[in-house]
Amino acid sequence: MKKLHCVALVFSTLSLGAMADDSGLFYVAGGASTGGANFSLGAGTDIDVLEISSIKLGNVNGNNPAKFVGLSLVQNATPAKDFNLLFRLGFGKATTDFGNGLYASKVGYGNGVIFGVGGQYRVNSHLAFRTELNRINYAASADGRMSGLAYPLTLSALYIF
Repeated sequence: MKKLHCVALVFSTLSLGAMADDSGLFYVAGGASTGGANFSLGAGTDIDVLEISSIKLGNVNGNNPAKFVGLSLVQNATPAKDFNLLFRLGFGKATTDFGNGLYASKVGYGNGVIFGVGGQYRVNSHLAFRTELNRINYAASADGRMSGLAYPLTLSALYIF
């Protein structure tokens, strides 16, 4: 668990340090993924953003719904004509519901890691659209010993404060 706290501190320091140098950026986002809805809250700058996100992975291994909730550092490339590429690295908790009260999770740095790449188009100072392909590790068995990989594609609208 100490590794998890250290990584969270590094992510926080990078984003908050960047906000001190540049103008701050805060947003809420919502959209759809290949498995269902996704929501996020972000704070940072145009380049470095610390984001809390929730992504439904849909049904995995048959009819078992899975969901990821986590903290990510989103690195945006310098925008060119209001478009930029982005990279996401984060960690969190991926929970799979196996029914009858059985569920299993993959948590933390190493098991609950999210990677993502995508692009973002900023329409104006308050609205942007983002599409992203993520890689998320989830529990594939009720005892949590087996895991699987999900690759949800997300499309989100961001409202920027």
